[in-house]
Parts: sequence; C-alpha cells; structure tokens
Amino acid sequence: MMSWRLSGRFVFISACAVLALGRAALAGPWAAQVVSYDAGSTAVPGFTSADAALGEPSRFTNDASFPGVVSLFNPAFLPSQIVSIGEGGHLTVRFDEPVSESASHLYGIDLIIFGNAFFAGDFSMFPEVRQQDPATLFDTDAGWIEVSADGVNFVRVAELADRLFPTQGYLDGGPFDVLPGASLTDFRRPVNPALTLADFDGLSYADSVALYDGSGGGTPIDLAQTGLASVSYVRVSVPDDGNPDTAHKAEIDAFASVPEPATAAVMLLAMALIGPARRRRARGESRCRGFGARA
Repeated sequence: MMSWRLSGRFVFISACAVLALGRAALAGPWAAQVVSYDAGSTAVPGFTSADAALGEPSRFTNDASFPGVVSLFNPAFLPSQIVSIGEGGHLTVRFDEPVSESASHLYGIDLIIFGNAFFAGDFSMFPEVRQQDPATLFDTDAGWIEVSADGVNFVRVAELADRLFPTQGYLDGGPFDVLPGASLTDFRRPVNPALTLADFDGLSYADSVALYDGSGGGTPIDLAQTGLASVSYVRVSVPDDGNPDTAHKAEIDAFASVPEPATAAVMLLAMALIGPARRRRARGESRCRGFGARA
C-alpha cells in the first residue's frame, strides 16, 4: 500500500502539474502586441494610441468628470481605452498564445473582438432604462476582420467589428453606476451568436444583461469559416469608399480568445490541491518549478 509520505508527494506533484496546465490554458487570452497600425483618414483625433487595444477589455471608465461602469448603454470612451481606425486604415495585433479553432468552444466561437458600440436607451420609464423598441445600436461603423496564422497570409471572416454585442463589465448594478460592480462578467465567454438585435427590442436593462448569460459581450467569431486550425494575428481594417461626404471608422477596445471547456475544471482542481502544495513549499519548490509552476 502507498505510504502517506509517497501519497503526499504524489499530491504535491499533481498540484504542480495541474497548476502548470491551468496556466497554459489561461495564458495569453488577450492581444499582446501591436504589429502595425495606420489610423487612416477618418480616425477620431486623439484616439490613435494602438496600445489601447491590448490586454483585457474595459470594465470601468475612470474619468474624473464622468466616471462610470462600461455597460450596454455606456461604452468605454477614453483615449486610453479605445483606438480609432479610419478609412484606409488598419490595426493588426498578435496573440502570445495562438487562438485555436475548436467545435468544443461555447457556441463554436473562438475569438471575441470588443469595440465601443452601445444600445440607445429608452428613458420614458425613468429611472429605469430600457431598450428602445425596436432596439437601436449607436456608433456601429464597422471594420473588416481578417485573421492569420503566420502574419503574412490573412483570411477575411464574415463578421464585422464593433457591432453586436456591446461590452458589459458587470453582472450587478445599473447601466450608469459611478462605482464598479462587485460581480464581473466573463470577457472570454461569448454571447450566443444566434441572438439578433431584434431579440433586445423593448427589454429592460436587467433582461438585456440576462440574455448575455454571464458574458461580457463582444463580436463573436467562429474560426471554422477560415479553414485555419489556429490564428495568432488579427487585423481590423476600414475600407475607403471614395466618398468624401462619409467618414467610416471603427473603434476597438480589445481582443480575447475563448477557452476550452475543461479550463474551468482544471483551475478548480488546482485550487483544491494548492493547499497541500503550499504546505510542502520549502521541501519541493525546485521540483515544482520543473513542472513550470511555483508552489
């Protein structure tokens, strides 16, 4: 029979292995590098810092004059939060970890792009804010989306950036709260792509958030349409329509990869084992590092 000493050592090593697997599964879920950026001719002045599109999407706008949560009716609006792409311009970003195409991902969605489109509110029942009927989106000038595995050969996808679904930062609170919420949405969980704008017609704010089912919104993209097994590069561009009377553009906040369904279970197991692992830290830290994790 396995001794307690051997059993404890096995649990410790398992914790290290699970933590390493968990870190690998969660590594690099956001765009990590701007490869190239051209603001184009109609980008919003002052909103041309491409680095604004890196990292996690915005949950809260910490503006001295108008602080507030990012919600279906209240998008991110600071130059540090969004980057504008005008006609003839583009933004290309790279992920540290490739975004994989997998039918096992929720709704088959692999990639999510966050812009700053937002719903128009119906304030006729103030102080409750509802969707208009029919529901209406503002700031939806869209950009073409292209993806690439090597940064050279790009494939265009069917979706357009900066439309459905507006970003939602929190599950609790109201759409214009001036303090952050306590319950976070999941920026790596896509909204059901079968939903359309009409599904939001006349809904209350709470019912609209409920339709998101815990998601933080964003444009959901299924990479199966591209024929690529994974991508590391995403490009958003705005074509020049040649009409001087128009000013098409797109604003981008962030890019996110959708995790495998097993990721949550892996992390729960890691947390269950981390207690015993920490008690053995002094004795086994070097061996744990061999698995790619620290106790």
